Amino acid sequence: MSLEDELRAVGRSAVVPPVDDTMTATVLTRVADIPVRKRLRDRWRTFLAGFLVILAGLALTPPVRATVAEWLRIGGVQAQPVGTGPSTAPPVPTVGSHLSLEQAAQTAGFTPKLPKQLGPPIGVEASNGFIATSWTGVRLEQFQTGIDPLYMKRYYGSLEYIEEINAFWFKTPHDLVLVNKHVVRIAGPTLVWERDGVTFRLEGVDKTRAIELASGTS
Repeated sequence: MSLEDELRAVGRSAVVPPVDDTMTATVLTRVADIPVRKRLRDRWRTFLAGFLVILAGLALTPPVRATVAEWLRIGGVQAQPVGTGPSTAPPVPTVGSHLSLEQAAQTAGFTPKLPKQLGPPIGVEASNGFIATSWTGVRLEQFQTGIDPLYMKRYYGSLEYIEEINAFWFKTPHDLVLVNKHVVRIAGPTLVWERDGVTFRLEGVDKTRAIELASGTS
C-alpha cells in the first residue's frame, strides 16, 4: 500500500465528534463575516483610489502635462527650468564623421531611425548607445535611454507638449549639458521624444517641420 492509500484509509477511519450548532454559527460569524466586511471596505477604498487616479489623469490636459514634465525626465533628457536663459543660439553643429549607417549601428548597438523626408544624412557619428546624424542645418541625436539621463536641458519658459507624437518642444534657446562629461553648449529650439527605449533630439527646424520629421522617423 502506498503512502497516499494509507492516508486515505486513515481519513476514512477517523472519527470526528459532532460540533454544536451554536459553536458553528459563532465560528462562521467571527471567521467569515467580519473579514468579508473588511475586505469589502478595503476593495471599495482601492476602487475609489484608483478611480480618483483615473480622474486625475484625464484632467491633465496637454498644457498641464507639459508643466508636469518640467520637473521630470523625458526619456534620457532631464529638463530643468531656470529663471533666465540665452536669447540666441549658434548654428546647429554638424556631424563631422562619415560612418555608414551600418557602422553606426554596430558601434552604438542599435539600428538608427531617420526622418524619411531628409534622405541620407551627410554626417554620421556613433559611440556606445549613441548616434548623431546631420543634414544641412539639421541635427538628430538618438541614444538608448538609461537609468541616468545623458543630457540636461536648462531652459526658461514653458514646455509645449505635442500630443500626436508624445513629444516635447523646447521653444527657446537653452543650455544643453552633457551630464557625464559636464560639457555645455547653447542649443536652439529642439523637439525631444522617446520611442521604444530610445530618446531622440531634433534640432535646427521650426516646430511644424520638427513634428513632420518626427512623425516620419523610422
